[in-house]
Amino acid sequence: MLQLRPGRLHLSPGDAFERHQSSAQVNEEDPTYHSHGAQFDSARINQSIAFRRASLATSSRGRAYDGYEIPRLTKTPWELERYKRNSLWKRTPNDARLPQHVFKTLPREVYDCILEQLELIHLGQHQPCPSCYLKDLCSLSLTSRAWARSTTLQMYGKIWVLGHDPGYRLPKLRVAGTSRLKLLRRTLRERNTLAKVVRELHMPDLQALYCSASIEREEIVDLVASLVMACPSLERLVGFQIPYTHSFDRLSHALSRRTKLKERMWVMMDAYVEEDEDEEGITQGFYHAACDPTERFLELNANQESLSTLILHQESAKPTIDLTYRAVVGTIRQMHALRHLSLSGLSASSFSNLALTALPPDLQSLRLENLSGINDKGLQRFSSSHVVASLKSLALIDLDINRLDVVAAFISPRLPLLEGFTMSQHRAPVQYTGPDTPVFRSETLKRIHWELRSQAGPPPTLLSSFASQNPQCFPFPNGGPVACLATKLLATSIEDCFLPALERIRAPYDPEGLLQTLCKPLDTALLRSAMSLVTTPPRPTSFDQKFSTSSDSDTGSTYSLKQFLSTAPDERTDSVMGSPFSASFDSLVKDTPLTSALAPARSRLAAQARILAARRNPQMVVRVVDPEGNVCLEKSMAGYLGNVQSKIMYDLKPDRNREVVDGDVVDAHEWLAGIDDVMGEWEVAGRYGGCRHAVGGWVGRKAVEMRELFC
Repeated sequence: MLQLRPGRLHLSPGDAFERHQSSAQVNEEDPTYHSHGAQFDSARINQSIAFRRASLATSSRGRAYDGYEIPRLTKTPWELERYKRNSLWKRTPNDARLPQHVFKTLPREVYDCILEQLELIHLGQHQPCPSCYLKDLCSLSLTSRAWARSTTLQMYGKIWVLGHDPGYRLPKLRVAGTSRLKLLRRTLRERNTLAKVVRELHMPDLQALYCSASIEREEIVDLVASLVMACPSLERLVGFQIPYTHSFDRLSHALSRRTKLKERMWVMMDAYVEEDEDEEGITQGFYHAACDPTERFLELNANQESLSTLILHQESAKPTIDLTYRAVVGTIRQMHALRHLSLSGLSASSFSNLALTALPPDLQSLRLENLSGINDKGLQRFSSSHVVASLKSLALIDLDINRLDVVAAFISPRLPLLEGFTMSQHRAPVQYTGPDTPVFRSETLKRIHWELRSQAGPPPTLLSSFASQNPQCFPFPNGGPVACLATKLLATSIEDCFLPALERIRAPYDPEGLLQTLCKPLDTALLRSAMSLVTTPPRPTSFDQKFSTSSDSDTGSTYSLKQFLSTAPDERTDSVMGSPFSASFDSLVKDTPLTSALAPARSRLAAQARILAARRNPQMVVRVVDPEGNVCLEKSMAGYLGNVQSKIMYDLKPDRNREVVDGDVVDAHEWLAGIDDVMGEWEVAGRYGGCRHAVGGWVGRKAVEMRELFC
C-alpha cells in the first residue's frame, strides 16, 4: 500500500532519491550507527526507491507500472447520491441559511420569549429540575454574544443556589454544601454590575441543609446574610426561612436593609436567651429602645416601603415574648405598598377585633388563620368596613365561626372584587339571626374552598344516601333532612344562580354529594398517581373468592381498583350497572388504610362511590326486540352524577398535591398550603426524577412560595 507523506509531495523523484541516498550514506558513515548493532541493507533501499519511481511514473488513468497500481478515491454512498434528484443526502444550499446580521439585529423580546418557554419546560412541571435548567442556560450563553446578554440577565436575575452532587468536586469547607454559595458571593462582590441585576434568590437546598444541621446553623445563616448584602436590588428570598427569636441575627438585619424587598415572612418562635448580669445592672431602672422587642421589631420593618407581601406567624400559643398590638398594627401601617397579608397564630393581645379595622384599605389578599382574639362579632363588623372593598382573595381558617350570616356577609355584594373565598374549620356554622335565611350572593366569585372537617363521617357506601346520622331540619320548602346546613345553603345559592361566575369548587367533605351534583360530571374522581395505593387489601375476602377467575385463583390475586382504572373504557365493569366491581367498592373503601385519616384520598374515594352509585340509575335503556316481540337485548347506560350544562369544576386536588404521610395526624391541613410548606419541613428526600437529579433532596427541590398561601 502506497503512503505519501504530505511534507514531501513537492519534491521531484530525483530529489527524493538523492536525499534518501545521502541520508543512507550519513547513517552508514556514522560510527554510532554500527555501535548499536544496526546493519545497512542496500538491497532493501534500492527496492524502495524503485517502488517510488514506479508509483510516480504511473499515468493518471490508473495504469500499472511493473505490476503496481496507484490507489483510487472511492466515493461514499452519500457522495454518490448527493446530486441525484430528491436525494436524502443532498446538502442545503447556502442561500437558504439566514445571514449572521439577522441574529445580531433580532429583537430582544424573541430571546426573552425563548427563555420563558425554557423555564416553563424545566420548572413548570410537577418535579422541576433547576440543575437541568441552569445547564441549558449556560450552554445558550456560550452560543453567541446576543444569547450571552439575554441568558446572563436570566441567570443572575433569578439565581438558584443548589447543593452540589455527591461526586462533584468543589472546595472543601467547614460547612459542607456551601461551596457554591461562597463562589457566588465572590462573583457578586467582584462584579457590581451583576450584583445589581439580582432580583430573586432561590435556595431550597440551603433550607434542607439548615434543618439537618446542629451547631452549624449560625454559620449557614451568616453566609446567606452575606449573600443578601451583596445584592442591593433584591426583591425576594425564596426557599430559605428561619424563625425569629426576638434576638439579633444577621439575616433579619440584612433583609431589613434591602429597600426593594417585596416579600417578608416572620415566624415568631421562643428561644432561651441567657441574661447578662452586667447589662441587667446597667439598664436597671432605665428604658432602652434597643432592648424593647416591640421597638426592635418596628425598626426591622421601618425601611420596607416596597413590601407587597407580609406573613406574620406565631409558633406557640403562649409565647414568652409576645408581640404587642402596637408592633403588629404599626408594622402593617408603615408598609404603604402592602397588598397581600397573612396573619396566623397570633394571641388575643397581639391581634383582636379592634386590629381588624386598622388594616390598610388597599389589600388584595387577606388570610386569617387561628386567631384567638377574633370572634363572630368582630368579623361581622369587619365585613361592613371599607377595607374589604378591595379584596380579591379571602381565607378564613380555623376561626370557629358559628353564625351563617357572618359567612354570608363576606360572600355578598359588599365585596365587589372578590374572586377567591376559602373557609376551613372543624365545626360547621349553623346559627343565624334574623327572620330571613342568609343567602350567598356574588357576581365575581370564581373559586371556593369549602372545608368543614366535622362532616367527615364514616366511609361511604354505594347503597347509602350519603346522609348524616343526625340530620338537621332545614327551613326550605322541601323540608328534607340534610347533613350540613351550611353546605346545603351553598348548594341552594349555586342552584338559584346567585353565584354566576363560579368556575371551581373544592369541597373535601360533601356528605350528601350536594355540591358534586351541581358541577360538571366526572368520569372518575381518582387520580392516576394514587392508583398503586388504592388497592384491595392482600388478605382474602368473600368477594375475592366469589369473583376471582380460574387463572387467578391459583395465584391468589384479586381484582383491585388499580386494575379497574387501567381497563379500557369499553371493557370497564362500571359501564353496566350491577357489575361485580361496583358491588365490591363498599368493602374496598372500608378496608382501605387511607380512610383512617382525613386525607384527600378519602374524599376522592367518597366522590368515586357517589359516581358509581349514580350509574345505577341510567339515563337511557336500549332494548332490542325481535319481530315476535321478544326482548333479545336490554342494556342500561349513560348514568352519571352532575349537571351537563354546568361550568363549575368539582376539584379534588389539594394545594401542590399535598398528602399527609402520618395517618395519626387528624388536625393537620391536608388541602391548604401552610407555613410549614413555605419553611420546607414536609419535603421527603431520597427520590429521583427522570433526569436522575435528586427531587426533594439536595438538588432539584422547589420550595413553596409565599404567594401560594393566598388562593
